[in-house]
Amino acid sequence: MSKRYDMIVIGAGISGLAMAFEAKQAGLNVLVLEKEGRAGGCFDSVVAEQDKSFWLEMGTHTCFNSYGRLLKILDQLGLMDQLTAREKLRYRMYADNKLCSIPARLSFVELMLNAWRIFRLKKDGLSIATYYRAIVGPKNYANVFRHAFSAVICQQADDAPADMLFRKRPRDKSVMRSFTFPEGLARIITELEQQLEVRKGQLIDDIRYDEDGFEVDVEGATYAAEKLVCATQVMAASRLLKESFPDISEQLSRVNEVEIESLGIVVKKGDLPLEPVAGIIAADGDFYSAVARDYVDHPQLRGFAFHFKPGLLDEDQKINHVCELLKVEKSKFVQCFHKTNRLPAPDMGHHQLIAGVDNLLANKPLSLIGNYFAGVAVEDCLERVEQEFSRLSSQ
Repeated sequence: MSKRYDMIVIGAGISGLAMAFEAKQAGLNVLVLEKEGRAGGCFDSVVAEQDKSFWLEMGTHTCFNSYGRLLKILDQLGLMDQLTAREKLRYRMYADNKLCSIPARLSFVELMLNAWRIFRLKKDGLSIATYYRAIVGPKNYANVFRHAFSAVICQQADDAPADMLFRKRPRDKSVMRSFTFPEGLARIITELEQQLEVRKGQLIDDIRYDEDGFEVDVEGATYAAEKLVCATQVMAASRLLKESFPDISEQLSRVNEVEIESLGIVVKKGDLPLEPVAGIIAADGDFYSAVARDYVDHPQLRGFAFHFKPGLLDEDQKINHVCELLKVEKSKFVQCFHKTNRLPAPDMGHHQLIAGVDNLLANKPLSLIGNYFAGVAVEDCLERVEQEFSRLSSQ
């Protein structure tokens, strides 16, 4: 006999945990199933073995005071008094096989000649390349901005919809502009997980749906629920729903994804000659960006998470590239971390695809949430959670 819940959530990233938390706050009995041995998804604060007080973000690394839905969750979890400010540091650019300042690659004359268009040009229906070339100038876009935007979304950004980047939101000025936690952003995941029934290491064998609701088979157990929420990567959602909802599965299969290969390195402060930076944006080379841990000072250690383009370098080549760029020997690495993430790769047909998905979801007790709807920012994910929970609750 299957154990019955009001809602089953598949996927324990920030979207899945936030949906489950919202449902529990509303009095529902919720189960979260996660295939990996840890919760968090792209929230992944890895800890150095040498010093447990040092962490490095291998995925999501920035949260802002414009993330109102996230701040609401943090307040409900009692975490607002533990926010830690991120020190404001400069980004550097890697171009022509060397590090340089971003202003050095800008034409300020071209910027002034084009910037007025920002007040008249709308993002709707335009790609990132089309919109930003118009307001910063073609040379500035080619030399700086296209690389900066690719660093933000960890993929080639030219063809993505402009309205998915830097969405305007009101800021809560009573909160520091950007923040983390003393243990890294994974603290949010830890606190959410403690509030919920989360079962990890759960591979889904089958999903069935009829007039009585859903049944989800995992190895050795079956769980039933009136409502099902799929909070996985888009291709995983497509596979899981292929038998029960073939039309939705087929629509999801059209959404593009890209794989990101990340390498995290930890070194002693004295072994790294580079001054503290927020990160490195790559105009050249085989990576999109390197995000530094320097925004929260540590007495002994520093760290970088390099986000590489997929399939170009093996692990040794990545390490050699990092050593050459940072001017540090491999023997000085305290620790290395390796991670692969899959992210949505939206193009100009993306909004139409998602509209088709939402049309197919109408009046169904099935929800799809994640980072492949309005944008990849944490608040974009939580906005989707809010919308979908409201829809499911009204049925």
